[in-house]
Amino acid sequence: MESTCTEEKKEGLIEFYDSFSDMFEFFSSNTTIHGTIRLTCSKTNKMKTTFWVLLFIATFGMMYWQFGLMTNQYWSYPTSTTLTVQSKLNTFPAVTICNLNPYRFNQVNEYIKQLDHIAQETLYTLYRYNASFTSKEDLEVVDLDELLNSTINDINGSFSLNPNIALVKLQENGQEPADPEQKSYKLGFKLCNSTGGDCYYRSFWSGVDALHEWYKFHFMNIMSDIPLVLPITKVTILKNFILTCDYSGNSCNESDYIHFHHPTYGNCFTLNSQGENRKWTSALPGKQFGLSLIVKTEQNDNMPLLSTAAGARIMVHDPLHPPLLEHEGFDIWPGTETSISIGLDEVTRLGGVYSDCTTDGSEVGFNILYNTSYTLQACLHSCFQYKMIELCGCGYYFFPIAPGMEYCDYNKYPGWGHCFYRLYDGLLNHSLSCFTACPKQCRETIYHMSAGTARWPSPNSKNWVIPLLSWQEKYNITSNSSDISKISLYFKEQSLRSFDDVPAMPLTLLLSNMGSQWSLWFGSSVLSVAEMAELVFDIAVMSGIIAYKWQKKKAAKVEEK
Repeated sequence: MESTCTEEKKEGLIEFYDSFSDMFEFFSSNTTIHGTIRLTCSKTNKMKTTFWVLLFIATFGMMYWQFGLMTNQYWSYPTSTTLTVQSKLNTFPAVTICNLNPYRFNQVNEYIKQLDHIAQETLYTLYRYNASFTSKEDLEVVDLDELLNSTINDINGSFSLNPNIALVKLQENGQEPADPEQKSYKLGFKLCNSTGGDCYYRSFWSGVDALHEWYKFHFMNIMSDIPLVLPITKVTILKNFILTCDYSGNSCNESDYIHFHHPTYGNCFTLNSQGENRKWTSALPGKQFGLSLIVKTEQNDNMPLLSTAAGARIMVHDPLHPPLLEHEGFDIWPGTETSISIGLDEVTRLGGVYSDCTTDGSEVGFNILYNTSYTLQACLHSCFQYKMIELCGCGYYFFPIAPGMEYCDYNKYPGWGHCFYRLYDGLLNHSLSCFTACPKQCRETIYHMSAGTARWPSPNSKNWVIPLLSWQEKYNITSNSSDISKISLYFKEQSLRSFDDVPAMPLTLLLSNMGSQWSLWFGSSVLSVAEMAELVFDIAVMSGIIAYKWQKKKAAKVEEK
């Protein structure tokens, strides 16, 4: 005996359902969605019908809950990172090296000597120590006009040091002067705003750090009329610092260098500053295919309170990026050979809806003050400098300024130090708006390095190394071998690691995941979705027909009355 859930009924070419009940029974009996037939086959058993209705609704709800989670994930635009390692010819990075011995310029040397004298008195007052920094014979005073072959105008001849900004002992809280016989104390100097109010102490636990920062603050005021970076073209300065330079067995040319003077790091030279010369393409890894330098690391400092390290400072960076030595450079010991192996990574970030990265910095809303391509650090420096101009009225000396701006000088801007250190603390603790204004680069080249050092030259080899340098490079043979250093930079492997951001939830994956959920909960396919759409359409048409009939019937009753 055959039993069927529904009676078969002949259909015409064009006809519609008699009622919503017929429509629902037809859909449940013929759809490819699993489980719906149980809603009609078990209608004689109310318990089963109720169970399957509740199960169907719960399943439907769970599926759309999963749909909601996936949709939210899609609209959050997540990314994942792919790593690709490929073997290719890499362009050697730019290398900036400085001698850590800044000049004393004749135009401001008198004020620097006054500052040195005050520093000596301060050390005696605080520690009863008679300091002698550098003898007059060791000081190298340079005429700025002669060095640049031009005249630097507008150097303020009426400058005077501010004696009120003195280094003193402070209470441990760093807010009040310490008692004369107090054993534990901080050191610091007092800063007030332009009206002499809202004063506070810039304090340090370390006496070395305190004296260096106090000296540096006065030094910035003295140097305010001298440009931060001085382009210098004298070849003799290069030869007095870099004794030999070879890349992949070939001698470096003078055209490979860009020379500038930094007020803290001294004479600096950048090799491969543009990255356009094909000779800087590294074919093979290893020390013999890299850059080899022998540099003279004099230890007679012109500015011993400003530049306290002996040796050289070196930085490896992208040829189109500024050499920000205070952030990324590291020091080279005198009398050593330092081997630096370089690894190269390229990072590509997705922009648009995925992140706020930038390709050229055109979105930041202000001009980058460095004459190079965009970097995050250059943007932060520029943003901070604009904040200084806006709030303090002048620029911080160790960051570049735009034309028309001027560096801070407490003779002209009495409260700039108070304003600067409050802003600078915000820069250090990431509370300034600059960190939201400056996005990361969409494409970034990262050099990661590992270094090793050894004594150089060794006691036995110096017997031939020193004379050879003296004969060929005019090195002073009477000098001690500890005032030269050898530096080798090279790629450690002939490979490039690429880190590329890709969408973690593209539209195709979203649709695929939704299809998987639909199949999991209902065991159906895309055609089943079309059947659901057809059901919705039929319900809409049926509702329209019933509404039309009801309206027509209502109108007929009105006519009869």
